Amino acid sequence: MTPLNHALLGLIRAHPRSGYALLKVFETTPMGSYSSSPGSIYPALRSLEKAGLVDVRDPRDARGKGLYHITAAGRAALEQWMSAPIVDLDEALLRFAFLPEDDGPAIRAFLDAFEAAADAQASGLAAFLASDAATGMTAKSRIAVEHGRCRLTASAGWARAAKRHFSDE
Repeated sequence: MTPLNHALLGLIRAHPRSGYALLKVFETTPMGSYSSSPGSIYPALRSLEKAGLVDVRDPRDARGKGLYHITAAGRAALEQWMSAPIVDLDEALLRFAFLPEDDGPAIRAFLDAFEAAADAQASGLAAFLASDAATGMTAKSRIAVEHGRCRLTASAGWARAAKRHFSDE
């Protein structure tokens, strides 16, 4: 499943919506970065419906369209994705957005895992830059890798700050 599929499942789990309402979420929020184009939303919804992860039911929305609802299989698929090990930090942030607001232990566990993943990836890039393999790199290449290391270090710092925020509540 793609990040778009997971984003759709998360949005539908939070609130049943029509395809048009989902399209508007992607057009008007940063969620648009998970969709290559507005035209990709409807095929993704059809794919989720065909897989039995969502279904369309009444009541109809203001435009006369049925609302997408997540099925038990869709909830299970979403929960499996939500609890998978963190590899891609950008996709992980999408998972963070769909964590229940009132589940402090899940939020803390996610932030711990995110911090560990970001730190490990940053350390890997630092080790690479210090290795013989990096010796022949051009200055631009080294600077690009250093950008990645800095971004990962900042992501780990974000997780630490977020944990402080949630521990203060």
